[in-house]
Order: sequence, then C-alpha cells, then structure tokens
Amino acid sequence: MLSKENNDVLTRTGQGTPMGKLMRSFWTPAMLEREIPAADEPPVRLALLGESLVVFRDTEGRIGVLDEHCPHRGASLFFGRNEAGGVRCVYHGWKFSVEGKCLDMPTEPAGSPMCSKVRATAYPARLAGGVLWVYMGEGDAPPLPDFEWLGLPDDHIYASRWEQDCNYAQAMEGELDSAHVGFLHSLVNKTEGDAQALTGQYFHDDKAPVWKILPTPAGFMACNGRRTAEGQRYWRLNQFLMPFYTMIPPHPDDAHLVRMWVPMTDERCWVICVTFRPDRRLGDKELAAWCNGDVAHRKVVPGTTRPTERLDNNYLIDRQLQKTVSFTGIAGVRAQDAMVCETAGAIVDRTRENLGSSDRAVVAMRRTLIDAALACEDRGTRPEASLMPHLYRVRATQTVLPEDLDPDKAEALMSTARPMEAPAVQA
Repeated sequence: MLSKENNDVLTRTGQGTPMGKLMRSFWTPAMLEREIPAADEPPVRLALLGESLVVFRDTEGRIGVLDEHCPHRGASLFFGRNEAGGVRCVYHGWKFSVEGKCLDMPTEPAGSPMCSKVRATAYPARLAGGVLWVYMGEGDAPPLPDFEWLGLPDDHIYASRWEQDCNYAQAMEGELDSAHVGFLHSLVNKTEGDAQALTGQYFHDDKAPVWKILPTPAGFMACNGRRTAEGQRYWRLNQFLMPFYTMIPPHPDDAHLVRMWVPMTDERCWVICVTFRPDRRLGDKELAAWCNGDVAHRKVVPGTTRPTERLDNNYLIDRQLQKTVSFTGIAGVRAQDAMVCETAGAIVDRTRENLGSSDRAVVAMRRTLIDAALACEDRGTRPEASLMPHLYRVRATQTVLPEDLDPDKAEALMSTARPMEAPAVQA
C-alpha cells in the first residue's frame, strides 16, 4: 500500500505538484491530428494536466494551444472567433496569436502600450505520428520521444483517443497488471477460439505468473512468466516508459501498439492508443476493426470521445452472458479493463490496499514515478529520459523459454526489447 502522502504525489498532476512538474518536463500527447479544427473552424476544448485549454489553427494553418481563459477578464476562448491570424475573445474583442501574443485590443486607446504587455498562456505544439504533442514545461522543449511509429507513413498507423473516468495512474496500472488476464478477460466455457483469452492456454494453465522487473533508463520492463505443459515458461515483456506510456506484446502477426495514459484532470484521463506495422501498410480488415473500436481500441459514441460502455450504464453488462459465455458479462477487453479501474473510485485510496506478489509491476511503476517526481522537484532539473529520445524506440515482446532460464539471460529475446534502429519501410 502507499501512504496518503505518496498517493498524492503519484496522482496529483496540476501545476506546482511534483508529478505535474515531472510530466511537464516531457512532451505530452494531447489529441489526434484529425481532431484538430481546420483553419476556418472555431477552437475546441482540451483538458490536459489539470489545465483547461483551447486548440485552433490560425489562417496560416499554424496550431495554437492556449489557456482557455482570456487574460483580460477570464471569459472562455472556446466561444472565440477564429479570425485572421488568431482567436478573438467575444467579450471585448481582444485577439491572440498561436504564440499568445495580443494582436488587437480594440477597447483600449490607439497606441496604448498595454497590448504589447498582455499575453495569453500559450504552449508549443507539434504534429508527429498523427498525434498533437504539447510542451507545457519550463525552458526549451526537449526532443520528442523517438517512438518507432513516429517516422512511419500514415497508412502504417492507426490512432484513437477516448476518455477514462479515473486517475491516470490506476488506469495505467490495469495495463501493467498481467495477473488479471486469466480471469477478467476469460470466457466461462473456453474454446480454442477464445479470442478474449489473448494468448490462450498459457493464461488458463498458470494463473500465478512469476515476475522479474528489469529497470531501464526510461522506466522498466515488466517480465511475467507462466509455466507451460512442456516444462517451459511463457514470458511476456511489457514496457513501462515515463511518464505514462505502456506497451504490451502483440499476437503473432498482429500489429504493435503503444498506449498513453494522459491526465486530463486528477480524476480523469485520456487514453491514446496507436497500433502500427513498421514494415507495411495496415490491412483493410484490421483497420476496419480498429475504427469500430474492436480489440486494441475502445468503442465510443460516434462523434465523441465518450466510450459506449461506461460506469453510468453499468458497462452494458449482460448477466446472462456472464453466466454462459463471458467471465464478466461485459463486451470488450478495453471496457472490462475500464470497469475494474473506474469502479475503484476516481482516485483510489491506496492506504487500504493489500498487495501481493502479483502486483510487482504496479508497485514498480508507482515507485519509479514517485522517485522521479520527487527527484525532479528536489533537484530542479529535467529527468534524463526526457533528453534521450532513443530510449523510447523499444518493443514489448514475448517468447517461450526453458523454465530455468530468466528472460534477461536470453539475448535474442532481450535484443528485441531494447532500443532499436529505425526499420526499413516497404510501400
């Protein structure tokens, strides 16, 4: 369990908090490129790290990310007019550029020096890999993390974004907790076609995996191993990368994926999922499934980022299905994961937990982030990982090894998980 003080460090990400400072040392993935308004469209709202922002494109196509509240009297710029070169507040007509510079102050006398002194809070923004990245920290922005998918053609990548109604940390814990897979995602009457069992028989035959946590300069690899019938052990090497990235291994022949658990507020988070193929374009069948919210992605209400299965509709649980087919009666792995995280409360009270050996990856994630946040606050320096983008060019992986061989002793396995060179791309 965590003390209340450490739980606060872990879960509070607003300005002036240790975790908020740590996260603002990195570029923050904020929304999808296709969600950004066109140059002739009004701003859209964006909640990020406890801040209320607006996003717009000016008439030159540049992207602006501004504090939602006008620096004059605090009116919302969401209701502003996207005019030549900037967004104009409808309260008194003050207009601001994408850099936050005041371009026009029509309620003040001509020649007033006030216009040059007032600025809206503005954050640098960049597009990469179909995602809008925002830098909300102090000083010069660091390099973008060198994720494998960022250099790939558009037709090799699919990204989606949805909301989750709990703190980012407990949402991310569900991804790192591999011990739940044989229960939460299983079927009552398992068959060979049990798609929800993920890698199938391994999760059903051994429900108490052994763990080995391998620290890396940007986080750690959460290695979990299950015995097989042949006296071997099936190992999954999941990746955790600061401050809120996870990777889990794909099925054979499936696309790779990265998930981002980005705080909206302390009680809600964005989940951004990117699925990609490094060596070829995405197939029409898998792309259609992802667009429909199947498998790696989440079903959402059309035109929104709100999931269709939510706490306020009990995740559309089907009790008859729970008796006869699904262990939970909830359709979809992503909805099942959200249910167990969200029903613990918006910010779970970790002083009441009783953790076991199966929680080692969760404990490692908490300790890694808390230590990094406190060090960032105490030293006043950037975390090293934010300055070493190559550390993010890694993969989650899996294999079957002899039972007496630990994963970090298998060089072929480890070479697929460590930072890699850019792959060759085929048309």
